[in-house]
Amino acid sequence: TALSLPAPAYPEGAKRMKTQGTVTVEVVLDENGKVISAEATNGPAILREAAVQAAKRARFSPTKLSGMPVKVSGVINYRFSLVP
Repeated sequence: TALSLPAPAYPEGAKRMKTQGTVTVEVVLDENGKVISAEATNGPAILREAAVQAAKRARFSPTKLSGMPVKVSGVINYRFSLVP
């Protein structure tokens, strides 16, 4: 469960080029729910770094297996749109 999921900053260059789309970021969370790895795997190249930086600031509740906190992986999708 996401405790904090900051929105990415929309890159100025992408705004000028009217680039929109969804960026998929694969994340690995540590036992405390902190993002320890983030990699954009899909979406417009000009938007990927902003999505990765936002994903690195996200925080999640710890995932437990048999009562013990464990590392997990998942996906965050960031939608970049010039129209709210």
